[in-house]
Amino acid sequence: MRWIIDLIVRHRNGCSLLLTAVLSLLMITAHPEAQVNVARYLTMSVFYPVYATVSQVSNFKDIYSENKRLWQELVEANTQLQMIRQKSEENMRLRGLIGFAESSLYSLTPVRVIAADPSHQNRSIVITGGKSQGVEMFMPLVAEHGAVGKVVQVIGNMSLVQLLCDPSNRASVMVNRSRAVGILQTENGRDFFVRLRNHEDALTGDTIVTSGLGGIYPKGLVVGVVSSVDDRTNPLFKRAYLEFSVNFDKLEELFVMRLPPQWAAQRSELDSIKFDR
Repeated sequence: MRWIIDLIVRHRNGCSLLLTAVLSLLMITAHPEAQVNVARYLTMSVFYPVYATVSQVSNFKDIYSENKRLWQELVEANTQLQMIRQKSEENMRLRGLIGFAESSLYSLTPVRVIAADPSHQNRSIVITGGKSQGVEMFMPLVAEHGAVGKVVQVIGNMSLVQLLCDPSNRASVMVNRSRAVGILQTENGRDFFVRLRNHEDALTGDTIVTSGLGGIYPKGLVVGVVSSVDDRTNPLFKRAYLEFSVNFDKLEELFVMRLPPQWAAQRSELDSIKFDR
């Protein structure tokens, strides 16, 4: 019996041809009912596994296509949801800004941030407002939670803004509670403090606002909150370290403060004093 199996394996092509020829001859000469029975037998025993395999492969392809379609729809739905959430958050911010604009005594021009320089040496942003929108040099910018910076360069539809957290920016500020005035400054570009005389009153938790001195920022714009006070390093001066009220890494919608005529006049007088020598 074994030698028959070995013979069939060695000559499987010839045996397959012989079996096919014999089956074909039987199908041709057999009675119609026998032909039907043989066809059923071949279908169940030989062709059914092939058909089942092909059917499973087809089902897998359909399942894969359906999963791919559902995944694409899920991604699209998530993307739309994120955009809706973004619009919702933007609307919330704009509502807060509108409330700020309505309560302000100054004319405010809404602008958007389109570029930013995040380095510690020169922190600045580019905004959409420019000469075409009435933006001028040295106009201050504000956000919902306080002062942001000042315009230092203006072109047609864009302006460059120097932020308060720029180490080269020196803004006059004061402690809102005690009215002690000092200069906002930093030594490492990260930790900002107000230099005050040692006898002046400043405590942790005090609000720091713009002093109105210097002709740039009007008095009373919130700058930050005192986080700690160092009065031991220098016998003459103390440092009131602060946390800014504005997150300068997440600036999006801002307002340019349109200065009233008296501010512009004061600035012109200061410029004439500076350059008329």
